[in-house]
Amino acid sequence: MTRTRLWTSGLAMMLLAGVIRPGAAPAADKVNINTATEQELAKLPEMSEARAKGIINYRKSTGEFIQVDELELIPQVKPIYPKIKDLVSVE
Repeated sequence: MTRTRLWTSGLAMMLLAGVIRPGAAPAADKVNINTATEQELAKLPEMSEARAKGIINYRKSTGEFIQVDELELIPQVKPIYPKIKDLVSVE
């Protein structure tokens, strides 16, 4: 097997195993929802001022997010969660 074929096979196996996800942003490019300002959150797709404030208010009232999927608990954010889940982090 050639080196290119091995690399392609390895990439395909990682995709199938869920090790890497197409469309997922690298960690360095993600918005940290535990530290982000309203302006930083506003850079996310379909993030309105009300949604950004909802995230910040939730964070202030409950403490830091432990998992990204906690965003689904915020009524204003739940409709856009599928679009932003791969663009945010809790680290």
